Order: sequence, then C-alpha cells, then structure tokens
Amino acid sequence: MTKVAKQDLPPTKRIKVLADELNELISQIETSQLATDDAEDLPEPPTVQDWLEAVLDAYNMRRQREKIFEDCQLFGEPTWDILLDLFIAELKNTRMQTTSVCIGAQVPQTTALRWIALLEREGLVHRYKDRNDSRRVYIQLTERALRKMVDVFYERCLIMRNRTRNKGSRNRLSSPDTSARNEARNTLLNETVARIRSEKVA
Repeated sequence: MTKVAKQDLPPTKRIKVLADELNELISQIETSQLATDDAEDLPEPPTVQDWLEAVLDAYNMRRQREKIFEDCQLFGEPTWDILLDLFIAELKNTRMQTTSVCIGAQVPQTTALRWIALLEREGLVHRYKDRNDSRRVYIQLTERALRKMVDVFYERCLIMRNRTRNKGSRNRLSSPDTSARNEARNTLLNETVARIRSEKVA
C-alpha cells in the first residue's frame, strides 16, 4: 500500500496496517538473523588433508588392532580394507594395482579377488588397464563409492579437525540436524568429492 493510500485510511485502519507492516518487518529480521546464526554455526569445509588424516587414523587403528591381537584375519572385513586402501589412494592421488589391493585386504589373493569382483558388481569399484602396459590392471573407487566413503567419514573428519584446531566439540557436531545443516552437509559432501578428484594431496 502506498504512503498516500495509507494517509487516506481512517486512523484505526491506518494503525492496523502499520502494525501489520511492523510485524512483517520484525518477522523478516528474525528469519534473517536465524539464517545468519545457522550459517555461522555450520562447519568449515575440511581440506583434502583433513580427510586423509581422518581416514589414516581409522586405517592405522585397524592395523594396530591386528598387531595387538596377533591375527590379521580375526576381524574379517576384507571389503572394508579394500575400500579404505582405495580411498587413501584417492586422497593421495595414487593408483593401486590389483596385486596391491589384494595384499591390503589381508586375505589370500583368490579370496581378495572374489571380494573385488563383488565390489565391482555393486558399482563401488572399477578396474582398468594401464595405457602403456596392458598387463597392469588398476582399481579405483567409482564416483558413487567415493561419495559414500566421504559420507562415512564426515563426522569423524570434522571432530578430528575441530579438535586439532580447538574450534568445536563432539557435542556440537552431534546435535540434531536442521534442514539447513542437512543441506549444507550434502553440499559439502558433493564439493568434497569434486575436490578430492581435483585437489589431491601429494
């Protein structure tokens, strides 16, 4: 309503219009403030190095567990070991040959090859030959698997990064997700996958 139109209204109606406009303005300010507070509370996107440190921490814990229990096959998760190895390779910008992946699986080669075939059927890894030497076959996480691995380590990565930089706590990260946080999380995961494929650490 224009200023002139307001002035033509009876006093009681003009007051009601002004009150409605004031309430609308207050509502807009409060909404804007909530959005700003939510945005400030969202975590900074971790770097590729942050992701690598989080994954290596999990990997080293598994190796330490095997060393202490003196049996590398006691816990029996060859597919997870394969995915961890390939995720680390992605973060380090290195390629893994089939033989290396089999060794990392901590099981006999024939068993490891069966698990690799299973992961390939599930669309989580793919094998490809070396362009210069067809005898060499490499294995890599698919885009889908990379996104899932990033998702798995999301909380762990943020907790470790914030603990190192003294910027947060486990309780804060574990608080119920808002729609803004969920959207930010999905955005961060998508950006991280793109960053891993383009800005890997040496």
